[in-house]
Amino acid sequence: TADQHYLEGFTEELEAFKERVRGRAKARLEKALREYEEEERQKRLGPGGLDPVDVYESLPPELQKCFDVKDVQMLQDTISKMDPTEAKYHMQRCIDSGLWVPNAKSGDGPEAGAGGGAAPGDRRRENGAEGE
Repeated sequence: TADQHYLEGFTEELEAFKERVRGRAKARLEKALREYEEEERQKRLGPGGLDPVDVYESLPPELQKCFDVKDVQMLQDTISKMDPTEAKYHMQRCIDSGLWVPNAKSGDGPEAGAGGGAAPGDRRRENGAEGE
């Protein structure tokens, strides 16, 4: 009977130890995943320090569509129909995130940036933001 109590105690301690190991492994894995995601986000940051994925998701649907289809003319038309303050705000965020790279020859601001530069959405797709 003494061996039976010892065996039961041993089994209980062994299971408790296994659970602690599993819990610690899960916590370490979650921490590593968070660190990896943050590292990837840092790599994605545009010239102004904004994350293109976050900026894209915050854009109005009509602007998102312009970036999805990579249509510069559609972007120009959409921006021209928007309130100038709102349009400037969104375009500046797109520039700061690298979603839009204005052409230096076409002007010096978001208003001129809609006329030249990289096709909308190029940087977002380069950074693997497609489908996120």
